[in-house]
Amino acid sequence: MARWAGLFWLLLLLAPRGPEASVSNLQAAVDGDRVLVSLVLRNGLGGDLAARLESGLPTPILYRFELLRDRKRWYDRGLAGNTLEVEAVYDAVTREYTVSHRLDDKLVDSRTVRDRKDLERAMTRLERVPVFSVERLPRGPRYLVRARAELGTRTMLWVVPARIATDWAESNKFRVN
Repeated sequence: MARWAGLFWLLLLLAPRGPEASVSNLQAAVDGDRVLVSLVLRNGLGGDLAARLESGLPTPILYRFELLRDRKRWYDRGLAGNTLEVEAVYDAVTREYTVSHRLDDKLVDSRTVRDRKDLERAMTRLERVPVFSVERLPRGPRYLVRARAELGTRTMLWVVPARIATDWAESNKFRVN
């Protein structure tokens, strides 16, 4: 029995997987009293997400953001958190995708795209999205933004639910003027 269990775990570990999704090019900039974030999600629309999109089901990607105060030689201190949900729905009759952006459940943007490349760009590239307000933060310290993307859930061993998410990525450090 132990032999079969060992073989099962070995096969599970060696099973071929697609390329891992990752957040890259994370940039944070201060514009007035807002922090604007730009990023690219690499390998985000593959496998189950693509099949779900083509079936017409609402398909979300959740981007989680954390505003941190930079501290040298110690853990960065968390100040605020925010969630941006990018959801796409395919309409098979018109052959269009409706992509909507919700920042903390408030609709920020909604657009219609026809091409698969435009859909991928709309869901995996964020450009200068206002994520945090810094009007009440002290002006001296350095800050940074951490981000990750959650692409849905899956089951491990056919029973245990697990979240599919990227690793955390950190932005450049910035000061509030």
